[in-house]
Order: sequence, then C-alpha cells, then structure tokens
Amino acid sequence: MELHKLKGNTYYIDGSTNIGLYKLNESDVCLIDTGFAKCGPRIYEILKEHNWNLKYIINTHCHADHIGANKYLMNIYNCQMITSQIERAFARDDKLDIGFLYGGYPLEAFETPLMHIDEQKDILHLSKLPEGITSFRLPGHHYDMVGFKTSDDVYFVADSIGNKDTIYKEHILLIYDVKGYLDSLHLINGFNGNYIVPSHSEVTTNITDLVNINVRQINEIIDLILTNLKTPLTLENLVKNIFDYYKMHITFNKFLLVTSTIRSYLAYLYKENLLETKFIDNYLYYYKKD
Repeated sequence: MELHKLKGNTYYIDGSTNIGLYKLNESDVCLIDTGFAKCGPRIYEILKEHNWNLKYIINTHCHADHIGANKYLMNIYNCQMITSQIERAFARDDKLDIGFLYGGYPLEAFETPLMHIDEQKDILHLSKLPEGITSFRLPGHHYDMVGFKTSDDVYFVADSIGNKDTIYKEHILLIYDVKGYLDSLHLINGFNGNYIVPSHSEVTTNITDLVNINVRQINEIIDLILTNLKTPLTLENLVKNIFDYYKMHITFNKFLLVTSTIRSYLAYLYKENLLETKFIDNYLYYYKKD
C-alpha cells in the first residue's frame, strides 16, 4: 500500500481496495474508504509519515473491504465517519448486511471475516461533507452506495464497476439493482478525461473499455438466465445450473452472494417484461416469457 498524488489536494493509497485521501489544509485530511481491517496500521504509517491528522473518514458504502479499518483509525484520531443515510444503518449493525443478502436472520456459517462489519456508533450524514468534496449516487452494487468528487475533479466511483480479472474469474459480481448498476456504468463513463478511481481497478482517465466489459458480462448473465428459463425453474435450481455452467465451487459465501444477485437479475427481467412466474405444488417457478 503506497500513497500516490493524483492532482492538487487529491491522493490515493493503492491496495486491494483503493483508498482516497484529500487534504483539507496543511495538517488535516480525510479518507475515502479505509479497506479491510488489516489496512489500518499501514494507513496510520502513511498519515504519520506526512504529519497529517485524520479528521474525517468518508465511506462509499459499508462492506467490510471499505470500512474495515474505520474503527482502528477512529480510535487513534477520534475522527468522524460520514456516509449516506441507509449505509449509516448498515454500519451500525454487524448482522444487517448479511441478513439483507440472505433474506432473513443469517446462518452462523455466513459470518466470516469477509462479511463481518464492525459496529460504528458516531456516523454523520452526507450533508456534513467537508468543503471540497461532493457526493453522487451510484446505485447498483449496494443499497445506498455513493461516489465522491473532489475539488480537483477526481472521481472516486467505489464498486460501481467490476474488476476485469474478477469478472473473468468469478463471473457473477454482487449486484443489488441491475438497472441501477447499468445506469451507474453509463454515469461514470461520462467522467472520462478526469481521474477516475474505482475501488478495485487501476486509476484511469478513460474507463470505457472496462465499462464495456462489465456491460457484456451483465448481458451474458441475462442470456444465461433466459436460456435456462425456457423451462420453468425454481430459484435454487437456476442457481445450481449457473454454478454448474461456470464450474464454480460452491461455498456458503458464494451461495449467499450469487443467490442474492440472481434474485436481483430475476426482478430486473420481470420488470422488463421478459419473465413470468407461477406457483406449482407450492414452489415458485420462473420462466421466460414467450
């Protein structure tokens, strides 16, 4: 994890999750996300090397790879956390996000470090963003995810776009709202010419190629679902077929993430008038509309 200057007062720290840093003045800075919990000590080292005081942590959304080091840094600097209204609720309850994905109180088997989020108490609304930073909505990946623009015209776009290698390896990215995800891809494609910082891909000034890869993958999943649903299937039968098609090894976490995402695709396709549903012997079946 190393610090890189982008433009003016805007920097980022590279890593498995890219972390934004914005200088508020000569001594105070704010972070945009903090990565996993293990990132905390390295972030602290970077801040200490530059004699910077951490005044705010601004979070795009409340997955563990984005707020994992919040608690560590908040304890050291007594800084404030800022995020969107609904994400504030997710940050306060370490079971809410897992239950949200699972659709009920989660099995203990799903409570792994990847999914666990430390409870945060003192969280400010986006209206409290410091001068020089503005937010914009990024629907799709999570319930109330937002991106941030600095006064230097640098855009931090969170998980609105999937990493190319992850797409080719995992095939199915976590998506809550398929239409929202497509809308966000269209939005960030309009930021070309400025620095764009995705959370899990390289910083760029032209994100079009990666946008196109993401759109193609979404369309591939849609085609796969519709092909399978030429014959009526239950959700679990459909999920099994998709795991088999991509030769994925099922685990509790993959089952959770993929099943939640396929539900979102089904809702999108139903709204687009491409699917029908029916109950047979108390099972809910989905099938392609003629």
